[in-house]
Amino acid sequence: KEMGCTSVSLWPGSDGWDYNFQVKYGQILDRFIEGCIAINKKASQENLIFGVEAKLHEPREGNIIISTTHKAALVALMVNQECGGTNMGVCVDYGHEQMYASEPADMLYTLKRVNVPLTNFHINNAKLHSNDEDRISGTGDNWRLADFCYAAIDTGYKGWFGEDQFTYRMEPVKAMALSRELFANIMKKALQIYANKEALAVAQSSGKAEATIDVVKEYLI
Repeated sequence: KEMGCTSVSLWPGSDGWDYNFQVKYGQILDRFIEGCIAINKKASQENLIFGVEAKLHEPREGNIIISTTHKAALVALMVNQECGGTNMGVCVDYGHEQMYASEPADMLYTLKRVNVPLTNFHINNAKLHSNDEDRISGTGDNWRLADFCYAAIDTGYKGWFGEDQFTYRMEPVKAMALSRELFANIMKKALQIYANKEALAVAQSSGKAEATIDVVKEYLI
């Protein structure tokens, strides 16, 4: 609040399990929801949007308690039901979504449909079914990333696109700058596609993948 932020996010990286039978799943979920209710009430008093960030595993070797954005959305719905309103949402880390091969663009439309707000984005990348490598944004599947950017625009997201990137084997300032540059280039492509969204909608309504590729190829390739 003192820094002028509009949102606060929780990543429960140490909460979870490493082995089967290690925890009482229902009990730790109940406790997590109770904690989120308390945080959400305080955040609301401070006019801050509160969100939880999902991650499949790492540092936990089994699962982190909020392993997917789907589960994060369910928790947010329960917290909002208890507190009233829609102050709690989710923070989507693009790299974390790659860890379990979710389609990030589809996730944004799902969150909008169930009325769970987005509090923030982390744009760092990772390979599919891999660890949280904090790869430079724009160095992976850029069709997938552009689709995600398009979805953010199309669903009316008005917040920040942040970097949560630990580049252990690169000069960190340069790595962060590259992420910002490459992400901006992909976002520019998404904005160009969005400016031609009527043509894309016609192609999508045909049900033919080749028709949609014809529309977006000039911007992406």
